[in-house]
Amino acid sequence: MPALSGGPERQGPAKAKAAPLHRRCREFLKGYRGRLLLTEAVVTETLALLSRKQQLRCLEWLGDTVQAGLLTVDREPVDFRAVEKLLRKYADQPMDFADASVVLLATRSGIREIVTSDHRDFSVYRLRGRIRFIDVLESSGRPAR
Repeated sequence: MPALSGGPERQGPAKAKAAPLHRRCREFLKGYRGRLLLTEAVVTETLALLSRKQQLRCLEWLGDTVQAGLLTVDREPVDFRAVEKLLRKYADQPMDFADASVVLLATRSGIREIVTSDHRDFSVYRLRGRIRFIDVLESSGRPAR
């Protein structure tokens, strides 16, 4: 069950670079037969980057996916001290609250697989024991289910 991350804002010329990533993400989600897990911080960050029309489409997809039992939104209380600790640890990276929430979720759940447009940062972030995330959009194989 991979965790989902929102990723960096896409504007201007960066939008053209985002198109291949968008296609890879859509293809992954079409072929993926497991469940997905995400945090409310990721939902908030993602929706903030979308147009009103895109927000409505995203919310419809999220609602359908949750209703089908394919997506779980983490409802654990946020450990703000742990978030602060991560932000300080990765001060040289652009780690934001949503990224920290995903790292903490992965630490709690034991999930290493992640679906993210933020490959550069998640290639630096580590779980306990210096364990790396597995970015399923960058890896050639599918994550363990």
